[in-house]
Order: sequence, then C-alpha cells, then structure tokens
Amino acid sequence: MRTSKWLALFLLLALSVAAQAAPTVYNLYQIKLTNGWVLTGTVTTDGTVGPLTATNIIDWNLKLVQITDQVWTEKNSNDLNISGVSTDGQRLYVASSPDGIQDGGTLYFSIPRSPWSIPTNAVIADFTQLGQNLGFGMGGIAGWQDELGGLNYVGLNIRNAVKYRAGSIKPRVPNTFQVTVPILATNPIEMTMFGSITTDGTLGMLLPQNIIAWNITARNRDIRYYNKTNSTVLYATGLTTDGSLMKVAHAAGQLVIGIGGMRPTFVTLADFTDPSQPNGFVNYYVGNYGVMGEKYPLVPAKALWYTVAKHPLP
Repeated sequence: MRTSKWLALFLLLALSVAAQAAPTVYNLYQIKLTNGWVLTGTVTTDGTVGPLTATNIIDWNLKLVQITDQVWTEKNSNDLNISGVSTDGQRLYVASSPDGIQDGGTLYFSIPRSPWSIPTNAVIADFTQLGQNLGFGMGGIAGWQDELGGLNYVGLNIRNAVKYRAGSIKPRVPNTFQVTVPILATNPIEMTMFGSITTDGTLGMLLPQNIIAWNITARNRDIRYYNKTNSTVLYATGLTTDGSLMKVAHAAGQLVIGIGGMRPTFVTLADFTDPSQPNGFVNYYVGNYGVMGEKYPLVPAKALWYTVAKHPLP
C-alpha cells in the first residue's frame, strides 16, 4: 500500500516537472519604431520559470515591417495624362494598342516637378511607346515612378485592340471605381498600388474634366524576418518569467537577437545598459546602415521591469 502511494507521488512529481519543462511560446507586444518600422513576433523558452539566460531561449520568430506610401489625390496631382479611357458605369476601361505599333490609351496621375527632375507618376495603365521603351512591349504597363524611388513597373501583357479593365465600381459608392493594378514586386520589397477614381457620372469616353477625384497609393512593404536559422541570441541578461510574462530588468537588463560580426545586424527587444538612455530602448540595427528604427524610453525612471512578451498567445 505504501509502495503504491510513493509510486503515485513519484508519478505526480514527474508529470509536474514535465509540464514545467514544456516549451513555452511568448508573444511579443507589437512595437512601433521610428521610420515606420513595426516589430512583432514570438520568443520560445524551454519552459523554465524564473531567471532566464540565452540557453533557455530555444526558438524565436521576429518580423519587422516598414510601410512607405506615396499618395496621389486631386489636391496634389493632375489627371492630364488620360486618353482612350471609357466607362459603362460598372467598369473603367483603357484602350490597348490597336495593332501593337500605334499608341493605345493612358490613365495616370502626375505630381509635377521642375523641368530638370523626374515627375512622380501613378500609372494605372499605359499602352504607349513608353512600355516598349522600357522593355515591356506594347502590351501595357502599370506602376509608379519618382526621382528617388525610380521606375517601378509591371507588364500588363494585354492583347491588341481590346478594352483593358482598369477598375470596377465600388458597391454603394456612386461613380467611384476601385482601381486594378497587379502586384509590382514581392522580393526584396513588396510593392503594390491601390485606390479609387471618381467620375462625374459621364458614360462612354472620358476626358480629364470628367474625372473629379482620385486617391491612389503606391505602397512599399519592406519585410524582414529573424529566426533560429539566420540569427542567434546575442545578449540575454536580467531576463525572467513567471510563466505568463517575460520581463527585462530596468537594472542593466538586455535582450538582443541578431547576427554578430564586424557589421552586426540585430533586433534589440529591450536594452537598459546604455547610460545615455537609462530608461531603455528598442531598436532595429542594420550593420551597413546603422539604426533603422527605434523607440525610447520604455519605462518610467522608477519602474523595476519592462514586460517584453506574454504567454499564452492572445
């Protein structure tokens, strides 16, 4: 009987230890850094409760996203570059090249620049010689350009003598069309265009004066990932968890994940070791460029801890 009790107690303790030792995933609080960078992700420990070191961190998945938008509206740009554009009230069309030699239609908006600089254009569709000159042929192009961002176009590959659908009517929004633009790029930066165009209700061929409003956005999404396959835990001091919250000590705590070397690249999840920023900072540092984005201070002067992540996942 006594043996059975000891065996039951042993099994209970064994199960308790096993439960404590199970890997624990902590979800980072979303952090907005300067320059439009947003940090999210997870950090996984070996299940240890109490003080942690780098060896207790067994996995991580960090994601940094920077979104940069260029926007064209009727307030900052013109619609003078329109030809071969028509609508049936449900769709917005641009005429393709009639024969692969002659120009077709155009639909784009332009922010004027000085005579010696490149204008900033949002091209919804262009079936002129511009596409031929850029190496896309006469099947049409879409995209955007400016003096700093360069030329960012994608071929539409539309056959001759057809009407290309450049937009469709937005439900319950009279005379307003959601524009259609293919994804421009996915790597290393995701590039997309989207927005709307509003007409005065005219059907058939449209002139610049028939387009009364527009809101077109060209978006760059720079996405960077850091995980166990491409980075390591560089620093983990003053780190602790109660199984629910992962915290970094205000007194000289530090948690940094990245790539070491002469020009290191790293994500600082929390750092209280710099005397010039005693209340802590988060940053994203790329060796060849320096600090890409940062946030500080993290806590008030009297705080003892900074909570960097939480378990369970929301």
